[in-house]
Amino acid sequence: MTVDSITTPTAVYNTLQAIGRKPSQSLGQHFLLDKPLLDSFVASLELSPDDWVVEIGPGLGHLTRSLLETGARVLAIEKDSALAETLAERLPRTEQLTVLCGDILGTGLKDLEAAGIRGEFVLTGNLPYYCSSEIIAKCYENWYGKWKRVGFLLQEEVVDRLVAGPGSKSYGRLSVLVQAFSTVRKVRRVRAHLFVPEPDVNSAWMVATPHPEPPNVTPSQMASMTRVCFAQRRKTLRNNLSREMGVKAVDGLLGKTGIDGGRRAEALDVAEFVELASYLRETNPGVSND
Repeated sequence: MTVDSITTPTAVYNTLQAIGRKPSQSLGQHFLLDKPLLDSFVASLELSPDDWVVEIGPGLGHLTRSLLETGARVLAIEKDSALAETLAERLPRTEQLTVLCGDILGTGLKDLEAAGIRGEFVLTGNLPYYCSSEIIAKCYENWYGKWKRVGFLLQEEVVDRLVAGPGSKSYGRLSVLVQAFSTVRKVRRVRAHLFVPEPDVNSAWMVATPHPEPPNVTPSQMASMTRVCFAQRRKTLRNNLSREMGVKAVDGLLGKTGIDGGRRAEALDVAEFVELASYLRETNPGVSND
């Protein structure tokens, strides 16, 4: 059965049954069938036929179809072996498609190069809820500078964290990491009833583009800094940093930057975190090099 024929919940279950599968809760499988909606997601990625796209978790191939229709080349990375092995059978334009069966969290840049990707690429996918934060962190810590755009369908709560500002309960480590290195926007909400099977929460589509001039720290250094600063949200910045660095080093850091250590991490804006991480890079204590 081709993707064009998989337009109802019954068709989804029949297709999965034919390959010995059913929607996997452990893999976070929720399939979105709405082609106009998927086409709008792809349009926001501004793809050209010269682009390579890395799609995480293609599932039955509905988003993959919309990606291929742009003329772009697609590397689809699918953890479910049965779905990976049958993906091309459900799709047109398979000359543009490469399928890799594997876990994105265990996939390296060498794997992408082996598939033919040499330059920049676009990252996209309907990410499983249970590991979406880990995948996003990997895209920044390991692959930043390689991708030119990211478009993910995520649990709405996660997207709200990505775009949250200081003082918000949603503002945290992931907010700072993503905003320090890219411009991120919440494009639209996607209601739960549009998925098969229906999840318990709504989703949202987000797009991020790298800053033309990123900060003079690496995403890994920023991730390490925020890990310490947000370790215990109710404690002050000085208390959290002192547990890792010692009081003397923290007083020197705060004195150098002019940042009030009595504030909580959630009150600092992204520029202040960049300043902290930049100073730590200069002084090179272990906290900035995890």
